[in-house]
Amino acid sequence: MSHAFESSSVRGRRRLLRRAAGFALAGLSAPVLAQSGAAPGAAPRGAARTDPPAIGARIELPAARLLDGRELPPAYWRDKVLVIELWATWCPFCKRQNPHLDQLHRAHAGSGLEVLGLSIDRRPEDAQQYMREHGYAFHAAMFDAQWQAAIGRPKGLPIVWVIGRDARLRQIEIGEMFPEDIEELARWRTS
Repeated sequence: MSHAFESSSVRGRRRLLRRAAGFALAGLSAPVLAQSGAAPGAAPRGAARTDPPAIGARIELPAARLLDGRELPPAYWRDKVLVIELWATWCPFCKRQNPHLDQLHRAHAGSGLEVLGLSIDRRPEDAQQYMREHGYAFHAAMFDAQWQAAIGRPKGLPIVWVIGRDARLRQIEIGEMFPEDIEELARWRTS
């Protein structure tokens, strides 16, 4: 947590340490992905592998078939800030991060910021049960070929992408985010 009395160099070092920890966590999740049998992309067979888009790139968001059966068309995301998290029920870093993303969604959904969790679990039923058990309110769907084409192949878990109101990629975070960093994502509401 940043304090008002910290110098900018201290805040900068703290931020650098958080980023380094995030990259380390992302690297640690690769063996977990391998042990689970899920490929680090976990897109359906035959899906084209793509690199993640560059910051500032325009993202063509696909429809989202939610775990509860509803479908949100691409137009649903228009003029909203969308925070997308790639996660899995077996990912310990995701389990610690998800409550904070849920708080972000609950606090800001009415002001044009929404959270969409994309699960790479093999069975949608596992992701549905996880969402029910935790009572999360954010939207959740399965990561599929359309989403991979839009945001690229994951390099670890969790990963967070922020898409601005203008449909441009604003931020990518690889690895677990600290609660205060998740709260800072709300700043994109005004961009």
